[in-house]
Amino acid sequence: MALYLGIDGGGTATRALLCDERGRVLGTGTGGVANHLHAGWDGAAESVRLAVSAARTKAGLAPAPFSGVFLGMAATASDETRRRWRNTALELGLAAAPEAIGVDHDIRIALAGGLAGRPGIALIAGTGSSCYGRNAAGTTWQAGGWGSILDDGGGGYWLGLRAVGAAIRGDDGRGPATTLREHVLARLGVGNLREIVTRLHDGTLVRHEMARLAQDVLACAAEGDAAAQELLARGAGELATMVRAVAQKLFPATAPEIILAGSTATAPIFTPVITAAIARQVPSAHIVPAALSPVAGAALLALELGGIAASSEIVTALR
Repeated sequence: MALYLGIDGGGTATRALLCDERGRVLGTGTGGVANHLHAGWDGAAESVRLAVSAARTKAGLAPAPFSGVFLGMAATASDETRRRWRNTALELGLAAAPEAIGVDHDIRIALAGGLAGRPGIALIAGTGSSCYGRNAAGTTWQAGGWGSILDDGGGGYWLGLRAVGAAIRGDDGRGPATTLREHVLARLGVGNLREIVTRLHDGTLVRHEMARLAQDVLACAAEGDAAAQELLARGAGELATMVRAVAQKLFPATAPEIILAGSTATAPIFTPVITAAIARQVPSAHIVPAALSPVAGAALLALELGGIAASSEIVTALR
């Protein structure tokens, strides 16, 4: 029996899905951070190994090469990064030959799964943010995905950093008082806001800790905090601008389907704000529910490597 492996390697967790040639899910597993820029190559590779090992254990399978493997990995934007991940997959024994391994950024698998292989646009906002599309001709375009230092507008880190800014401005009188202040203190484990400066400079304030503040922005917005609601509106505008850029490149005369992915974009209080912002900037767009998860999208692409096209039966089996 031919077996296929999909990997969703994100900035906070790694997911693996094993299936057969009919798309039947045999096992799933999780691992740690797979963004090599933050976990290092060894750490990212170990996250993949752990996720695959857990999936094999659930499936009752001994280690053996898969017929097709697709890795959708965070921070994968260059041929060199793809080459290195392909070599890592070979070193882990995931496939017997390079041609059985596909590698691309994680938003490609979000699109493949979300639209079950159909053309369209995927907007992802988790720790970071990015937008990627593919049209019927196979042309692709990406906007965003530049990382938290340069961009990542509307993502978790972006929201968290600006939550700290809103708390600081409210604290020293440059802005309105906000309930974000107490959330920031509690989340970052500091007694006063000025201690954050120390944590920034001594390296103890890590990226994921800042990104988790997005949860507090969402909670405060739900409770009616004006500063938090304004941050969500700004973040939604950033995300909608990415969608507009991709739509203009790939779908100038047609109405694209769009799926939202990532823990930040799919948060119940944020999704309608994003949807409204997209409607203003791309009126022709149709936002639809995701058909499959990103890791199932990776499995679809792994099956394609084995010459198996997506079908309704396969999509149903992968749900």
